[in-house]
Amino acid sequence: MKIYQSEIDSGLEDVIKANASIAYACPVSTYIPSKKQKESIKLLVIAQEEVSDKDKDKDQFDLYYLNSILVSTGWNKNDDVFDKKEAWEAKDSPVNKQFNFMHDESDIIGHITGSVVIDEDGNEINNEANIEKFDIATSAVLYNSWTTPELKERMGKIISEIEEDKWFVSMECLFNNFDYAVITPEGEHKVISRDEASAFLTKHLRAYGGEGKYEGYTIGRLLRNIAFSGKGLVSNPANPRSVILNDVNPFEGSQAEQITNSSFNMENKDM
Repeated sequence: MKIYQSEIDSGLEDVIKANASIAYACPVSTYIPSKKQKESIKLLVIAQEEVSDKDKDKDQFDLYYLNSILVSTGWNKNDDVFDKKEAWEAKDSPVNKQFNFMHDESDIIGHITGSVVIDEDGNEINNEANIEKFDIATSAVLYNSWTTPELKERMGKIISEIEEDKWFVSMECLFNNFDYAVITPEGEHKVISRDEASAFLTKHLRAYGGEGKYEGYTIGRLLRNIAFSGKGLVSNPANPRSVILNDVNPFEGSQAEQITNSSFNMENKDM
């Protein structure tokens, strides 16, 4: 990731390089479809998998199936912004990625099997052109067959606790660049490209220790070139503010307008 001089002067070079991945948590939902759900295209991921060879795997007794919302477009409560275009281009990247335990890559307990884009009503979306916001939902399997009694007992305990809503799924996402999402004092959504002239805004981002504010403007980090790299099963989300609920959309919509640096008041002594 390119680091600009004002970011170096602010002592942010190392933290920017080290902070090129994020994780957000959301509850998992067990895959036990009702008769009505089986007949409905509104199942989160089933619609996509019904036309694939993976459909024959759904009834294997040594696999435990679950669905979860991976991410929603828009401005989240951590002031990170998932742009509609960026998220759409990354929509297939979660498939076949690891499902690990507590973000430990040496403790793989399953894998992601499918990914589908849905609207707020759960309908599958095949074209993002006419939709303002959407979710990316994923299906996954946990390995339910282990040779040692200890591992078998462990997975049995995990599955029973999933069904008691004691576990969460934490999304793992990589990115190699970002711009600035801006909400003006009048409530307008704008986007400012990150470059040498605007990079002083980085120190105001909450991701790098700032308050997310600059001269009355709200500043967010708009992630670029993203890839979803997997999911972790976690018992306690690292940041409770980022918890995603299946029946509540915690993201605010962001229909942003691209603007040039000259149209934003960037008078700052640090420049």
